[in-house]
Amino acid sequence: MIRSQAVGILQAGSSQKFVFLKLGVNMRTVQRWWRLFKNDLTLENKGGRGRKSSISKVAKIVITKSIGKKRQSVRGLSKKLKLKGHSVSQSTVYRYLTKEKGVKSYKRQRQPLITEKNIAARLKFCKERVNWTANDWKNILFTDESPFELNHPPNRKNDCVWARNALDVEPVQMVKFPKKIQV
Repeated sequence: MIRSQAVGILQAGSSQKFVFLKLGVNMRTVQRWWRLFKNDLTLENKGGRGRKSSISKVAKIVITKSIGKKRQSVRGLSKKLKLKGHSVSQSTVYRYLTKEKGVKSYKRQRQPLITEKNIAARLKFCKERVNWTANDWKNILFTDESPFELNHPPNRKNDCVWARNALDVEPVQMVKFPKKIQV
């Protein structure tokens, strides 16, 4: 411990300036350590010092309950807490989740939402147009220029799950196509 080393050097008869130069400790700190030693006070570190946590107990509970839930982004949790009167930044929420709770953010795998109704509608469309000619198909416009997505969250950054490992993340439900479609 550097405090004991500094006091030992001072007891040996060296000056405080020598300790300051040799150990690279601030001069006032060396003086305080020597004063504590001469007054038979402890040189040990006092507990309870340091920066206090900026997260209240209520905020910690809210953040902890978000673990494992869908669409719980750091930004969303911070905003939710600010609306409830707890001033917590995004980085504080992130640090609490990763360092204190030991969880990590996982993105849920994105899969298209295809229901039984969609399958039936596609099959109906195909059955109605099975005998169409090339001239009939000229009246239909097929395009891939309009990107859109059905039933997606408003912000993809909010679509994450906090979990201890990837196996805890629940996959998106998906409807499987039948192997053979009768036409």
